[in-house]
Amino acid sequence: MKYTILVTALLATKAFGFAPGVNNVRLSTKLSMTTNGSEAKEIKVGVIGCGRIGIVHLGAITKAPNVTPVIVSNPTVSKAEAAAKQFGVPKFTADAMDVITDPEVDAVWICSPSSYHAEQIKACAANGKHVFCEKPIATDLAETVEA
Repeated sequence: MKYTILVTALLATKAFGFAPGVNNVRLSTKLSMTTNGSEAKEIKVGVIGCGRIGIVHLGAITKAPNVTPVIVSNPTVSKAEAAAKQFGVPKFTADAMDVITDPEVDAVWICSPSSYHAEQIKACAANGKHVFCEKPIATDLAETVEA
């Protein structure tokens, strides 16, 4: 009896794709970022940090509807340049403040090392930018509350 249940469970996971690595089928969906039937506004974003996680986010940003990356930064400017070229971003810089103060930028993706997050969040707020920040917000509780 217990083998019948196990075999049935295994067959069900294979048939319906619940097991990791089995029948990994991606369903195509169309996302919409509109409200009240109005046309969606194009959101222009800047990305701070072109390391591993910054590149992951840039890949997602470039696939999102009505979202356009316009500037990227990384202290090693060659990484920023490579990311800009890879994702078709028109501007790159070594200075995160260039992203934060860019008048074209509506929102900033913070993908820098954790020790810079709180400072960059506060600078974004001071410049009227929306913020997406990789975790953690800061490296200690007081800094997190302040940010």
